This record gives sequence, C-alpha cells and structure tokens, in this order.
Amino acid sequence: MKEQPILGYDWEMGHEEIKLEIGTYYTGKGLYIGMLAKEDGVWESFSDLTVNLPFERSDVHEAFIQDFGSKEKLKFIQKHKLGKILPERGHSGFCTYAKVAFDLKRLEELDPEGMKRFYKDHPELEEQSQVPKKKKRNQMER
Repeated sequence: MKEQPILGYDWEMGHEEIKLEIGTYYTGKGLYIGMLAKEDGVWESFSDLTVNLPFERSDVHEAFIQDFGSKEKLKFIQKHKLGKILPERGHSGFCTYAKVAFDLKRLEELDPEGMKRFYKDHPELEEQSQVPKKKKRNQMER
C-alpha cells in the first residue's frame, strides 16, 4: 500500500506535518475531514478540518470548516488545492462557518481508503461518475 502524502500546515504555533483522514459524519452523512499529526512516532488526531452542521444545506462534496483556526485552515485548503471556498456560510449558535466545495478526486489522492468508505456511504456518487459511452458514428439506437 502506498504511503499517504504529507501536507504542510502553518498556524500560530508553528509548522505541522499533516495527513488527512476522510470519513462521514454519522448524523447527516456529511463529509468529515480530520487532520493527523505525528506525535512520538504515531499519527494522532491533531484537529478537525470540518465541522458537522447536518441542518445546513450542502451538497455531498461540500463541508463547513471548523472555526478554531479557520483562517489558517482555509489557507491550507487553498495551498494544497483541496477545494474551492464558497461565499455561503453555515451557522450554529453564535458561530459562523465557512463553506468549501471539496475536490473529491484530490481527496482520493490524499486518503484513498477513507474515500472508499465515504463512497460506500454515498452510492449516488458512483452513479454520477459513470459516464455513458459514446456511440460510434454508424451505430443507431434501436
């Protein structure tokens, strides 16, 4: 099995080497993205990149960004071409959350096993990815 890529993450406390962990939130089936950092030689949870807002409208490839360190997290998303920051915002209590349309193909490169599990929770994505074959010029539909 190929080693997961490591991404650089810069924040107020310095620089971290990060791996992404992709999953699905239980409530709402939204896209979960966790950040792992190496601590004493073991990859452990560093932070959540996303937050679960199941009552906010979003497409299956969209997620809201955790508010703690959100400016750094949005820069991280842009730097590593993980997705596009959208103008919409999510709300919960007194907090407002940025919304991102993630590039699922890019996430597959960063955590293939996690994305397999994500696709299993979202069979409709497999249906969308199946592109109909082009008919040959001389073929007629019957």
